Amino acid sequence: MGIAVQVLPDAGAPQVGITVTGLDAATASTISVHVSADGLTWQVVRGADHLVVAGAAFLRDFVPPLNVPATYRLTVHVGTTPTPTQATLTVPSPTAWIQDPLNPAAAVAVDCWGSRAGVMALADSFETLTRAQSSDAAMVQGARLPVASVSRRQAPSRVRVHLRAVLPTQDAMAASLRTLLDTSGALVLRGLPAAIPLDPVAHVVAGAVEESPVVGDLLGERVDWVLEVTQVRPSALSVAIAWWTYAEVAAIWVPNTYAEVAATRPGSTYLDWAQSPERP
Repeated sequence: MGIAVQVLPDAGAPQVGITVTGLDAATASTISVHVSADGLTWQVVRGADHLVVAGAAFLRDFVPPLNVPATYRLTVHVGTTPTPTQATLTVPSPTAWIQDPLNPAAAVAVDCWGSRAGVMALADSFETLTRAQSSDAAMVQGARLPVASVSRRQAPSRVRVHLRAVLPTQDAMAASLRTLLDTSGALVLRGLPAAIPLDPVAHVVAGAVEESPVVGDLLGERVDWVLEVTQVRPSALSVAIAWWTYAEVAAIWVPNTYAEVAATRPGSTYLDWAQSPERP
């Protein structure tokens, strides 16, 4: 076995579990795992760049592409390469998601289809966007036309996103979105309709956020947020994120001496624990 992927059952924004096996158990290997939604452009999975492991490893992709085939590719830089080195799956989601890439638990569902399964993306969202292209022109002495130095056209910027939470049925979503916008730096948008020309996993910065509470209206109480986002490179993907904290795992396993915990799951390997530290 080389690489295998699965949709994880954890609540909140969808995640993918990546299991790598078949590596040398006696000598450490150095591996990387990348993901692609089109087979052409590849992005390293956070925390999986030149990772040193022995035997096997379990990783989480906290921001996999949604509703499109996603291919995960294993690269072994040092060590014996197992097979297969690629695995593909489609992660289903009835909503889009907006989340903090460095705090995967901070995520809010976004309804783009009128299902009320998340905060609503209104019709004026994504209506216009800018694809800027930087250029410099220099005149050569005696020439009629300047020489242009032109960069590659930029990914979408100044993209309007208009979100609405209807109260009181979406009080919790409104509170979560407000906290997310107040505490996050960059954001991730994923699972948007295919017609929207952002990347399947779009890292964006929002700048100023306009919030508009409405009360006493015929449509009922609601809160609107208007963001103007620009797609950017993800923050350093070498920064790994832990889904389970030490305190959370310790709280699950009480009493929690090594012998007592090991006795409750006889035969479980390190990989088994990494995949799920919860009580079986």
